[in-house]
Amino acid sequence: MKKLFPRLIAASAASACLGASHAVVLTFDGLADSPFAPNMPFVGDGDEFYESDHYLYAFSNDAQSQPGDLVGAIIDGTQAADTCLGLVCPTDNSTSFYALLNDGVLLVGRNDFAPIRMLGLSASFIAASGDVVPPTAGALRAQGMIPGGGSLTSTVFLPGPVGGQYSFSDYSFSDAFTNTEFDYVFLFGFACDASVGCSAFTTNKAQFAIDNISVVPEPAQWLLMGLGLAALGAVVRRRHVAA
Repeated sequence: MKKLFPRLIAASAASACLGASHAVVLTFDGLADSPFAPNMPFVGDGDEFYESDHYLYAFSNDAQSQPGDLVGAIIDGTQAADTCLGLVCPTDNSTSFYALLNDGVLLVGRNDFAPIRMLGLSASFIAASGDVVPPTAGALRAQGMIPGGGSLTSTVFLPGPVGGQYSFSDYSFSDAFTNTEFDYVFLFGFACDASVGCSAFTTNKAQFAIDNISVVPEPAQWLLMGLGLAALGAVVRRRHVAA
């Protein structure tokens, strides 16, 4: 990924509490107002918005992209047919959803920087009007960044239209992925072609409707890490005084 998003530049104190972690579902309904996404419901390269103690950072992976280039939109499902002009969006969702457009990327993480696990989501392919789409329309990939280095991916494949229509389906990520803690997770797509296969970041046709992202924050371990760092700091201070 080509960009370092703003939240990684700033330091922040983590806040958490001990206890069992519970899944949070990001629905794109009732999003908090964000000064970093000035053109909502349209989402541009470098925009960031928030829901349920999570940040969602949208960007383009194109080296030639400019800030504000369209990479997504928040779509009111009740008006999808009138809103998705030039696109064939799913019409079976009566709530808001995120349209990941033009080979864009959506990054999901916690506001307090606590690790998360991502379990799955609801998704549908979005096609350009008039495009001939194969039975497997695209692949949606989650790439989680592991604390301390490395990453893990899980990919789900989305079907083409049925009777000319696209519909949301629920997808779960692999067991290995859902049981791994990540600092944050990238979501991006591959557009599929019957003759050349599936490719990412090459066609501007990897476009997906995303909803109901299920994430599990891991505050207990994050708090223990913070306590460990605090203890280490105390030891260092004592050694410094003793010297």
